[in-house]
Amino acid sequence: MIKVAIPSGDPKSPESNFIILSTNTDSITDGLRQMKSQIDKELVYGHNKTILIGEKIAKSDIQPILEYFVRRPDFQKTSYISVAKPNILEVLNFKPQKENVAGSFLNSIFEYSKMESPYINTLCLFDAYRRETEDGINIAMPIIEATKKKIKVNQMALFNKNKMLLELNPKESETFRLLTTGIYNGSLKVRNKNGLYAIDLKRAKAKYKLIVKNKTLGAFYTIKIKAIIEEKINGIGEIKDNEIAVIRKQVEDKINAETEVLLTKIKNQNIDPIGFGLRFLSRGSGDRKEVSWSKMYTNLSFNIKSNVEIQGTGLIH
Repeated sequence: MIKVAIPSGDPKSPESNFIILSTNTDSITDGLRQMKSQIDKELVYGHNKTILIGEKIAKSDIQPILEYFVRRPDFQKTSYISVAKPNILEVLNFKPQKENVAGSFLNSIFEYSKMESPYINTLCLFDAYRRETEDGINIAMPIIEATKKKIKVNQMALFNKNKMLLELNPKESETFRLLTTGIYNGSLKVRNKNGLYAIDLKRAKAKYKLIVKNKTLGAFYTIKIKAIIEEKINGIGEIKDNEIAVIRKQVEDKINAETEVLLTKIKNQNIDPIGFGLRFLSRGSGDRKEVSWSKMYTNLSFNIKSNVEIQGTGLIH
């Protein structure tokens, strides 16, 4: 399927009109040629900025798709690539209330999420191909889900070298982003005897070291977070310094636990979207390449240490 924008005749009142070309064939090459006969315009693929993969194909084999688009010189290697849920047609048919050019909404979502979304990492075509062919790292791709009235992008799909194996929920996706590119404006909740608190994670970054000790490999994570106590959900009143210290410790413990659970869940699927293997194989002496990374990864242990700085409880003007 191809979503094609139809330009408006009046430049002063742009409308996001579009048509969806579709065909059913056993190759992408034949499909693109057949769809040329369905429109009176030349299809210039250099303008394409988003590639969607249906959930059914994502769970079977995406290697031929990546190979095709990477080898075609007229497709941008910086095109965003994602999984469409429940199917591609539902996503392509979505029409926002305001959109100058049909299809630009999807591109805007990914451009926005690079810095503002705490849930997803964007993935470009060139990076997907690198992760598919390089040893020691796997694909992590965002999921676009369409409903009747809206589109949401708050989940990640994790792949081995050819198919989707794991779908992270929004909270796991937020933790995954924290461990990779870091997050801005994330959130979590903690509860203690004084009440339930909503914490705004203004900025969070993580880094790790791989350390070999006694023939075992460990990933030692250090997570630094700047946060604000944004809301006391069940009540009002002054939050005292000793209460802030308790909340800070709770936030650290919760982040440590959630991080270790996610890393263990990913490791149990024998996939490595963070790239532990790539770092291990690329550093140290040449004999590391002779080591079976899959065996090392199976026994990889995690040590998580977070440092939370609560900067306050907001301002009253």
